Amino acid sequence: MRQLTQKLKDGAMGVLDVTVPNLGAGMVLIQNHFSLISAGTEGGTVTAARKSLIGKARERPQQVKQVLD
Repeated sequence: MRQLTQKLKDGAMGVLDVTVPNLGAGMVLIQNHFSLISAGTEGGTVTAARKSLIGKARERPQQVKQVLD
């Protein structure tokens, strides 16, 4: 099974061969033939991951307010 990975440090993407997960009762494994990635969304994830905790809080003041309330 192959898995797409992304390093949050530099945004580098790669494909790794990984073992098939063990399935428990009532679980299913879905086989995908094709998948799409949104470069904007993934880039935003890397950008957010690089920020300090204060930087993340400044970027999302509404979420900080919800936590404090």
